[in-house]
Amino acid sequence: MRAVPVVYVTGLCLATTAVLVLEFGTAPRPAAVRWPVSGVPAVSEPAPPAPTGHVADLPEGLPFPQRGAGTWHVVPGTFGSAGTAYSVEVEDGTVPPRDEDNFAAVVDYALAHPRGWARTGEVFHRVDGGTEPDLRVRLTSQETARRLCGFELPYDVSCRIGSEVHVSAARWFRGAHTYRGELRSYRLYVVNHEVGHFLGRGHEPCPADGGPAPVMMQQTLSTANDELAAITSGVDQGVTITADGKACTANPWPTG
Repeated sequence: MRAVPVVYVTGLCLATTAVLVLEFGTAPRPAAVRWPVSGVPAVSEPAPPAPTGHVADLPEGLPFPQRGAGTWHVVPGTFGSAGTAYSVEVEDGTVPPRDEDNFAAVVDYALAHPRGWARTGEVFHRVDGGTEPDLRVRLTSQETARRLCGFELPYDVSCRIGSEVHVSAARWFRGAHTYRGELRSYRLYVVNHEVGHFLGRGHEPCPADGGPAPVMMQQTLSTANDELAAITSGVDQGVTITADGKACTANPWPTG
């Protein structure tokens, strides 16, 4: 991977969407997030079989935009007036408006949730024009993400470059094997992970065998230190992972 200020982690649904009402606690955010119906099993369903390929491979699943125009537009929507200003943006030529709204809703939810960075005192408000954002959270096509984030490992990842967070559309649609088909949680994870880099957090290993993975662990690639050490060997990721046998469980939240 290239020596740019990128920290690695980590697909919007073209099918019909449904509205899932989610509790925000004390966070003053919209109370509805549109989640894709197709390809997202309910939590009561059995987990899919273990992957037969490499754990870091892109799973099979929903179609996703492989390429875009290389330019982005802001998804309309604002909230609040204090804290870090962020915009939600989508690469031109990738997804229809309803899926742009879906992406924006998940970003809003992640940044406002009491189990997210909000608990650490980080406050965000969304802007969509007239105000220059401090942070741009972008849905980026597979080819553009590979070009910007690097593909040296080689696995599809998302990244943070300066004030831009690029969420790979391939991962947004497909998730990661570590999340066992649970796209809802994976999408929250990738937003929280990359925004964590924007906030100055670096990568972390699994600290305790069987415990929840830190959100700053590269859970897109693996939640086991042995696997992660092998995957990232020779490619600088900002941290040295020791193959110590510890394996964590997938976790999308920075706190609690």
